[in-house]
Amino acid sequence: MTASKREDRSVETLETPETPETPETPATPRAQPAAAAAVELDDVSFAYGARPVLREMSFCVPEGQFTALIGPNGAGKTTCLRLILGLLRPRRGSVLIFGRAPGEQGQPIGYVPQRIRVPEGFPLTTLEVVLMGRFALIGLGRRPRGEDRVRARAALARVGLDHLPRRRFGDLSGGQQQRALIARALSAEPRLLLLDEPTAGLDPAARTRFYDLLCDLQREEGLTVLVASHDIEIVARHADTLILMDRTILADGPPARVLADPVLRRAYGFPPEDLHPAHAIGEPAAEPQARRRQP
Repeated sequence: MTASKREDRSVETLETPETPETPETPATPRAQPAAAAAVELDDVSFAYGARPVLREMSFCVPEGQFTALIGPNGAGKTTCLRLILGLLRPRRGSVLIFGRAPGEQGQPIGYVPQRIRVPEGFPLTTLEVVLMGRFALIGLGRRPRGEDRVRARAALARVGLDHLPRRRFGDLSGGQQQRALIARALSAEPRLLLLDEPTAGLDPAARTRFYDLLCDLQREEGLTVLVASHDIEIVARHADTLILMDRTILADGPPARVLADPVLRRAYGFPPEDLHPAHAIGEPAAEPQARRRQP
């Protein structure tokens, strides 16, 4: 055999057939961890003396979500917020705020009440009202520092009142007062914002503007929002979750599901006026049968 033939054969022995490529197995997506709980109530009951107010209340507000407590007058919504703030203690069950008992010093909570009463003519400015929110951080009895004033002015700017820091709080319109109270809560640098009937007394247009602002702040600041409200249709357009209560939880979940639940009618004793579940979540509502024009 010649040398050239030996070389050819050696080359043949070194060549190996191509192995077909094995398609890559797509990576299994990792399950997203559940959002941490900002607020947890577990089997909470409460009474004022011998009068029961809350019974076996259990719910969770995930961090970063907008949740609304709805229900008729006397349902216990305000009492529920006071338990979360640590102003009241449950007769039974537990309340946790970011995994800690409520009322502890330095908890990142901002609170917006229905209103604050200022004596007529009392020279309390808008900026001074907002500075009250800083006392949770600097301590009562201490004078606000320059940094506190900067934070308060920044909070006023967030709600569109930076042009009114020296205006007397009592001279503001109802909508402006509520925005100032949001600024007061924001000045405390909260992670959780609690609001108790914040649009009481406002006209429908002002209520809508208020909740539009609240949603913008929630998204931009990464806040967890829990609001007690009678404005069922308006909050349903903005909230992630509705909790229908009447001393205990009757229904909870996405707004469309809660508004369509027959228990809503039973809770209020009648259909809430002009409330259409589809319309409340931004869909066209069917015309009520009673209002259709007869041929």
